[in-house]
Amino acid sequence: MKVAIIGAGSAGMFAAYKLMQNKNITIDIYEKGKSIVERTRKDVMSGFGGAGAFSDGKLTLTTEFGGWLTDYISETELEKLIDEADDIWVKFSGVTELDTKRDYEKIKDLEYQCSRNKLRLYAAKIRHLGTDNCLLAIKKIFEVFENAENVNLYCESPVADLIVEKDKVVGLVTDKGEKRFYDKIIVAVGRSGNAWMQQIAEKYGIDSDINPVDIGVRVEVPRAVTDHFTNYLYEFKIKYYTSEFEDEVRTFCVNPGGFVAIERNDGNILTVNGHSYKNKKSNNTNFALLVSTKFTEPFREPVKYGRYIANLANMLSGGSVIVQRFGDLMRGRRSTHKRIEKNFVTPTLENAMPGDLSFVLPYRYITDLKETILQLDKVMPGMADPNTLMYGVEVKFYSLRIKVDKNMRSLNIDNLYCVGDGAGITRGIIQANASGIIAANDILTLI
Repeated sequence: MKVAIIGAGSAGMFAAYKLMQNKNITIDIYEKGKSIVERTRKDVMSGFGGAGAFSDGKLTLTTEFGGWLTDYISETELEKLIDEADDIWVKFSGVTELDTKRDYEKIKDLEYQCSRNKLRLYAAKIRHLGTDNCLLAIKKIFEVFENAENVNLYCESPVADLIVEKDKVVGLVTDKGEKRFYDKIIVAVGRSGNAWMQQIAEKYGIDSDINPVDIGVRVEVPRAVTDHFTNYLYEFKIKYYTSEFEDEVRTFCVNPGGFVAIERNDGNILTVNGHSYKNKKSNNTNFALLVSTKFTEPFREPVKYGRYIANLANMLSGGSVIVQRFGDLMRGRRSTHKRIEKNFVTPTLENAMPGDLSFVLPYRYITDLKETILQLDKVMPGMADPNTLMYGVEVKFYSLRIKVDKNMRSLNIDNLYCVGDGAGITRGIIQANASGIIAANDILTLI
């Protein structure tokens, strides 16, 4: 059997790793970006390893976060898949310890403090690889594929199109126009491939729906502000529903001792992100604060909306991202280089441009973010300090969701599997891994 995997990120890597165990299967992996040995921080969103390669390697080992796989399989099944994916990461990274210190009394106390202030804290089990160990693990997986007799890896080889005949995918077209035929195709294009996925879905009538789009900022505070949470929960996940608009705002990707970073998306759109190392720490904590919006008819292009917001931030910052002091935002004024230089919180992203986020984000988003920071300040005193930094914008491009069955098969195109963030089914490393394993397991039953 011949299988093509489009995308070598979290979902594609783990699908290939599972399939390669059967020598009767030949796997061709197509990745539009560079190999992991050639990638740099300029290639954050694409390349072997996907967007997760330069993340801080935070594995959220719970069914509650990171995607919507429980819409397709039971929680018990997902737990087993998460354990399987986690075992693979441990094998290649060598990181065996968990970051969550299970002081249940302390965690319950934190949950109680949050609930008293209309915040909901989710206590997640985390394995933190760190950017350094995450890269190391991915390089080892890359070497395994390079040495495998039944795996062919094509980096810097974008797939231009699929070949669909009578509602059945039979092959693909490379960027050079070459047609190649396969028994099964797994599409695992990641967040950076969401726009491509949408074009393919529209062209071939692949059943899909839209997810919420998450738009917001990355917040940076002194590490001491969050230590009483992150000492027990490396990743505090908090949700809040705002009083004025009743919008859902959530924290995401918490990095104690971490660094704010710029990521380059397709079309050279710059957005902000954060990461942390296992063996190198700053004096700050950064995390995303995201407002979730579910658009309704007739609008069905939330990815374009997110890209528009990001483009606007890039334009106003002169081709970078914006940084603003919370105090300046509350006063209705832009931040300047002089104010940032005097700020008590030293930015870990040096080339962000001081500016005014209210010229970028709609009034509704700005109102939601202000209110949430003020609310977080009640359980993390210092969060709403004038010196708190906000970088913008952060956008999560996973808004198209392909309709699939419990095995990740497209509902109306035979032989096509759609997995990971690019299919809008997951939004994190570990559930993306699990979705790739699900597709691989189904293919293995056909041998």
